[in-house]
Amino acid sequence: MTDNIKKPKDVAVTKAKGRPMLTWVGKKPLARVRAYPAQAIERFDATAGQVLPLQEAGWSDWPKDLPKGGLLYHGDNKDVLAHLLANGFRGKVKLIYIDPPFDSGADYVRKVQLRGAKGTVKIDGEDYTLGEQVQYSDIWANDNYLQFLYERLLMLRELLSEDGSLYLHCDWNKAHHLRCLIEEVFGQDGFKNEIVWQRVAARSDSVTYNHVHDVIMFCTKGADFTWNQLHHKFNEEYLEVKYARTDSAGRRYRLDNITSPNPRPNMMYEWLGHAPPEKGWRYELATMQRLHDEGRIWYPDSKQKRPQLIRYLDESDGVPLRSIWTDINPVNMTLSPENVSLAE
Repeated sequence: MTDNIKKPKDVAVTKAKGRPMLTWVGKKPLARVRAYPAQAIERFDATAGQVLPLQEAGWSDWPKDLPKGGLLYHGDNKDVLAHLLANGFRGKVKLIYIDPPFDSGADYVRKVQLRGAKGTVKIDGEDYTLGEQVQYSDIWANDNYLQFLYERLLMLRELLSEDGSLYLHCDWNKAHHLRCLIEEVFGQDGFKNEIVWQRVAARSDSVTYNHVHDVIMFCTKGADFTWNQLHHKFNEEYLEVKYARTDSAGRRYRLDNITSPNPRPNMMYEWLGHAPPEKGWRYELATMQRLHDEGRIWYPDSKQKRPQLIRYLDESDGVPLRSIWTDINPVNMTLSPENVSLAE
C-alpha cells in the first residue's frame, strides 16, 4: 500500500526581478515550495465527457493521470498551486483570475436560516450564532498580507503561459500595494491596465467620498500576449450626435477625416478638383478611387471644403472596452448567492 503513495517533492520558483521592489517586515523570497499529492474529492464536467479542443489540438502533454478538464481542488491555494507546478502545468495556463482577500479587517459570515430554530442562540466561546457560518477571516497581522500575496503571485507567474494574462481583483484599500507587487513579480512592462469597476451604489452613511468601486489589475507574462478586443454599444446620446446622417437606404453614418495626420509627400495629389491637404491625403490614389467607386466618399458643395469618408453605423463594432466599467449591475448583497437558506 505505501509503495503506491506519491511522495512530496520540491518545485523551483523563479526569483522576482522586476522594479520597483516593495519592502515589508518579514519579506522572504520563495525559491522552492513543497508539493504534496492532491486528493481527488470531486470533479466538475462541463464538457459532457467530450475532449476540449485546446487539449485535443494544442496540449499534447496533458498529465496522463489527470482528467482533461473540470478539475476542482479543495485546500490551501498555495498547496494547490505547488501541486499544479509539480504535475505538468508550469507555463501552460492561458488565463488566471484571482479574487484574494482585501485585508478588510473583518470576518466574513454567511447567514444561514435553520428550519425549526430561530438561529440566534450563541455557542459558548464563539462570537457567532447558530444561524451564522464564518466563511473566512480577512484580518492580518503586520505585513503577513503582503507576504501571502507575494508568494502566490510568484507561483502564478510560473503557471502562466508566455501569451497568458492574469487579472487580480481588489479594492481601494490595498490596490497601491498590490500594483507594486505585480510590477515586482511580472515587471513594469507586464502591468497593462488598472480597471475601475463601479461595483456598488453610493451609501448615505459615508463621512468621506463614497468608495463605490473595486479595482482589477490586468497583467501579462510575455510581450506577445493574447488579446481579444471587446466592444459595447454606443449610447443613444452619442448616436444622435455622431450618426445623425442617413443615406437614401436609411443607413445611419458619420463623416470622418480623410486627410493625413502626418506629412506624407507621396499623398500630395489633386482629387476630382480638390487640392491636396497641407499634409496630404490619408489614402493613396488607388484606394481613393476604390472608395469613390464604392460610394464611400462624401463630397461638399464647395471645392473649398474637403471630401470626407463615410463610416456606417451597422459596420461598427461599437466602443472598444475601456478601463472604467460602469455598465455592470451593482452587487446587491441581499440578493447575493452568499445568502443561502438551508432546508435542514
